[in-house]
Amino acid sequence: MKKTLSLILALCMAVSMTAIIFAGEVTTSGGTRTTTVSLITTKDGSFNGDLAATAMSVTVPTSFPLAMNPQGDVVSADNCRIVNNSYGAVRVRMVGIEASSGWYLTAFGPKSSLASEKVDSHKFGFSIKLGSGAAKTTDSSDAGEQMLISAPETGCYMTGAGDTAGNSVNIAYSAIVAPVSDPYNSINIANVMFIIEWDRAN
Repeated sequence: MKKTLSLILALCMAVSMTAIIFAGEVTTSGGTRTTTVSLITTKDGSFNGDLAATAMSVTVPTSFPLAMNPQGDVVSADNCRIVNNSYGAVRVRMVGIEASSGWYLTAFGPKSSLASEKVDSHKFGFSIKLGSGAAKTTDSSDAGEQMLISAPETGCYMTGAGDTAGNSVNIAYSAIVAPVSDPYNSINIANVMFIIEWDRAN
């Protein structure tokens, strides 16, 4: 009984992994017949599995740390990047920044541009650059949130994981921060949002 059950299960598994092939005849010399090539995409790669598209897996930094000395010089990390672990090509569609409660976006520039600000005004300017693209900086238009990249451009594109030369982009970022009267230890002053999408054919 156990052997019979095992045989039935093995047969069922074999059938599920095998495509049913139909045959057509050519009945005259020199005759032709067209054979179609069909594709099914499934979770397990079988012919009868659950349908599934290519999986997206993109790694984005969870933090952009900043360190400011008593003279107002700000240092940023130099090892941040976005990595595409997916089989398919992807792109960054949008990048935005939102100031945390009690903090305010202002124009990015030299730290001297904040020298006239009141101490503890909690203003800061931010700049970000993806790969070989141009640096995108905050301005004084909106203290709460701003769009830094509104559509894919140079530096936003990554190939699939099989191409290790092009499946990641480095992120360079920097900031200026108004003077503070108290020391801070890893306080959250803003959140940067990335929207990632497939790099689809037109």
